[in-house]
Amino acid sequence: MLKKINFILFFLCAITMQAQQTNVKGKVVDENKAPVPSVNVTIKGTNKGVSTDMDGNFSISLSKDQTLVFSSVGFENKEVVYKGQSLETIQINSKSTALDEIIVTGVAKGTSVKKLGFSIEKIGEKQLKQVPANDAASALLGKMPGIRLVPKGGAPGSGFDIQLRGAKSITGGSAPLIIVDGVLDGDMNISSDDIANIEVLKGAAASSLYGSRAANGVISITTKRGSSLAPGKVEVDVRTEYGQNFLGFVPKQSSTTNRIIENGIVTSNVSPDQIYDNKYPQTFDHVKEFFNPGSYLTNYVGLKGNSSDNKISIYTSLQTTRQEGIVKMVRGLDRTNYKLNLDYKILPKLTLRTSNFYTSNKQEGVQGDIFGSLLRSDPNADLNLPNADGTPYKVNVNTFSDGQVNPLYTVYNTKNESSSKTLQSLFSLDYDFSKEIKFKASYGFTAANGSTFYMQPKGMLNYNLEEGTGFISRSMWESKQKNITFEGSYNKQFGNFNSVTKAQFLYESSDYSDLYGSASNLALGGFDLTTVNAGAIPSTTSSITSTNAYNYSLISAIDYKGKYIFDGLIRRDASSLFGPDVRWQTFYRLSGAWRISEDFKINGIDEWKLRSSYGIAGLRPPYGAIYETFALNQGVTGSQETLGNSNLKPSFSKEFEIGTDINFLKRFSLSLTYSVANNTDLILKVPVSPLSGAAYQWQNAAAMKSKSFEASLNANIFKTSEWNLDTRLNFDTYSQKVTELNATPYFIDGTRFIIEKGMNFGTLLLDKFAHSLDEVANQVPAGSSVNDVFVVNNQGFVVKRTQVGTIDETPIKVTDDKGIALPAAKINTTPDFTMNFNTTLSYKKFTFYMLWSWQQGGYMYDHSVRYMTEPSLFDQSGKAPNEVKSATYYSNGGQYIGLLGWDNDALVYDATFVKLREVSLAYDFKIDQWKFIKNIRFNLIGRNLLTFTKYPGFDPETGASKGGVDSSAFKFDSNNTYPTPRMVSGALTLTF
Repeated sequence: MLKKINFILFFLCAITMQAQQTNVKGKVVDENKAPVPSVNVTIKGTNKGVSTDMDGNFSISLSKDQTLVFSSVGFENKEVVYKGQSLETIQINSKSTALDEIIVTGVAKGTSVKKLGFSIEKIGEKQLKQVPANDAASALLGKMPGIRLVPKGGAPGSGFDIQLRGAKSITGGSAPLIIVDGVLDGDMNISSDDIANIEVLKGAAASSLYGSRAANGVISITTKRGSSLAPGKVEVDVRTEYGQNFLGFVPKQSSTTNRIIENGIVTSNVSPDQIYDNKYPQTFDHVKEFFNPGSYLTNYVGLKGNSSDNKISIYTSLQTTRQEGIVKMVRGLDRTNYKLNLDYKILPKLTLRTSNFYTSNKQEGVQGDIFGSLLRSDPNADLNLPNADGTPYKVNVNTFSDGQVNPLYTVYNTKNESSSKTLQSLFSLDYDFSKEIKFKASYGFTAANGSTFYMQPKGMLNYNLEEGTGFISRSMWESKQKNITFEGSYNKQFGNFNSVTKAQFLYESSDYSDLYGSASNLALGGFDLTTVNAGAIPSTTSSITSTNAYNYSLISAIDYKGKYIFDGLIRRDASSLFGPDVRWQTFYRLSGAWRISEDFKINGIDEWKLRSSYGIAGLRPPYGAIYETFALNQGVTGSQETLGNSNLKPSFSKEFEIGTDINFLKRFSLSLTYSVANNTDLILKVPVSPLSGAAYQWQNAAAMKSKSFEASLNANIFKTSEWNLDTRLNFDTYSQKVTELNATPYFIDGTRFIIEKGMNFGTLLLDKFAHSLDEVANQVPAGSSVNDVFVVNNQGFVVKRTQVGTIDETPIKVTDDKGIALPAAKINTTPDFTMNFNTTLSYKKFTFYMLWSWQQGGYMYDHSVRYMTEPSLFDQSGKAPNEVKSATYYSNGGQYIGLLGWDNDALVYDATFVKLREVSLAYDFKIDQWKFIKNIRFNLIGRNLLTFTKYPGFDPETGASKGGVDSSAFKFDSNNTYPTPRMVSGALTLTF
């Protein structure tokens, strides 16, 4: 009996030993034998897995005949069946190019770029982490063709105006639809530390699934999730970055004057020759007095985790940012972001997902015209002088610039504060009925509120040293948005055909309210007042708006053997912003692609695809445009302002796009795209007949055609076990022209930007200085010849012959026969092309990255030099006698006198530039004794470091928002623009 028992025990032990798991160690490398970190190593059919460390090492327990799956972003998956063999080295192969990326925006389901009939750009964590950005817009700078980002200003938190493939609207702006984790109108303040990838749909052919929201394109941001980790894994990232902001190029003032200098004192008397050649005894660096290097500090903590049974995953992060900016005594920006993403598999086929983002912003800014006051300060004015009573910053420090208050005094004696809070959330239920049929329901909402406060205290001095009565203003606003989505998809293979179809219903609603109040003649001095009721003359305004929309869409994609691809969609929109007689509108897309390399094997060609698409997207009218509106004064209805329009439709962008994508030699990928967009039914506020009883009506009154060409080239120049060099070159060029205008040509919002049929959009129509005698022939008195009256001077301008070399010499403008200046100079502000070149060089644990941007052409109107007191071009010292010009020649003497006069082409400059936009040097390492730390990274970062340009203003990469059109369309250097700073910083990142 005992022998039988022993035999049974021995047999059971043998079975147990046979089933015992073995701890297997190995290393994952790429084709060049370089270690690959962060590879997910999982046991197929289980939730068990690990990740490789920074040296590619892994350790996992498994039994014989189990299969290990090796997967990582940018690499092909590999499966290895364990038979007891050594797994000391596992090689995985890199995916050849970006054509292997999976796109989820604007398609029926996640689709490889190889199978798309239209162009979509995507950037991921690898690109984003090189120079981490504080907001999503900054993360896109220079990363792809066809996108332009123009700073709204250099103040912390100012943001960017974004334009994709040129303008699609005359008055509605160029801002694309922003989607963050499925929430429409997402917040761009999200940090790149939270972002997994960004997908950009630049034209209507790609964005038509979003109907009347998407003519300007779509930017879709997907944030990190814990489900990206292997089951049972937790990862923590801690990053801190500290740096300094500082000012780059600054327009210079003259070091000479045309004033008489007596005993070292500059008098107010002008010298007889009026020439700027009298050296100032002393000048002051106003830039140094007004600006100072502001600090920048951001701290980030992020946690990702995935449960061992793969049922629950989480990603959460907290980030704080403090950015002082470059203006003295101004606090700048304080921002706090919190992110929480949670996935919970309730049942094997039912998953709950939620994405939540909260941001709180506090900003302290400056008065709107403060930079103009700085530019208009006298070169010999000491801005740091105290007032007579010893209080800081003398008010009337200027001698010649009458009426200009010391800008430091203004900053010191005003408050300009704003704050905002935003919560965005999405809750979704995903039900996988079967492998073919899936359902999804989601609810997304955004709740935001904010306030502003501005105050000039009672007793604040004006230029004449008179005490002001004070001024205070406050505003509050609140916004609530929600979108509810129901969708179902059917994915089925029929023989050699693969198909997927998705139907969707979307409901949108938006509510907004604001309240503004202001008052003057304040009761008390100082900054203790907080209410407009403290003023004797209060004024208040308010508004409440509410909109909703119902949208249905159906999209289907089919391919034959994965090489002939077809895609089509239709969407129907009904928005309360559309006229009641045209409430329902239709949008659609058709696209196709042929993967040539699947039919023909060509040496050196890894993948070659031709694609073509046509799509229609739209833009909605502004709120209230369909209604009659009346003036309201103290609660009493006045005259009618606008006539209602029950037939007002959205504008449409109808885009045709063709392109090709080629991967070749296992190292290169080339993408070429050409598109033509006919933008019709553009919405304008046009004058109407007085017989209607109103002055204006919103109408579908214009059309514009835009053309674009985009190219990108990715290259892995070389790759060894120690070295790696990747580069990317982006190129784009576009044109945009007004093709229809059912209204009188007009200038935008008091500027010289002209809207006229046949004109390029963004054209400046300026007065023109004559450069040839033919241009002034109509200004010659009877009985004289043009040569008798005029001559071309040594600077190439036409002047009166009798005034050459005198104090009255001044350039002559082209005029009509009545002597009125002709706006004959048509200045195209659109660049000829832009290029961006980035390169990433890795050597062992060092990584060097830089991004260069080149804009060729495009002209900029330099408004700042016109209002500067004695700019450097006034300086005549050291010039030959025949080259010297008087003050009159350069003066700002209205429309007809001086180069700095009104709206003339002498103030237009070539805005070509080459800019070192980003640079980074990083070192990654691991301390073996610190088992709990996976990686340590030190990073030196530079942003906006160098600009090579002949443009004389602060920055050629700027613009102005006018008449509802953002600065990405209008290249205009305002004299009140906050300069864009440069930044140098250092960062430390720990990964646990």
